[in-house]
Amino acid sequence: MKAFLSCTFGRVCSDIPGACIVLQGILVVVLSSALGYLFVTQELLR
Repeated sequence: MKAFLSCTFGRVCSDIPGACIVLQGILVVVLSSALGYLFVTQELLR
């Protein structure tokens, strides 16, 4: 899975130079918001 992701990322990066940074930023935001949401729901449901 990781190899597939890096391969896809590499292809996108070579096509659009700035896309990699944007994609990584979006990925970080999505992951952090998902983790925060899970944490909040776990705390509230307790």
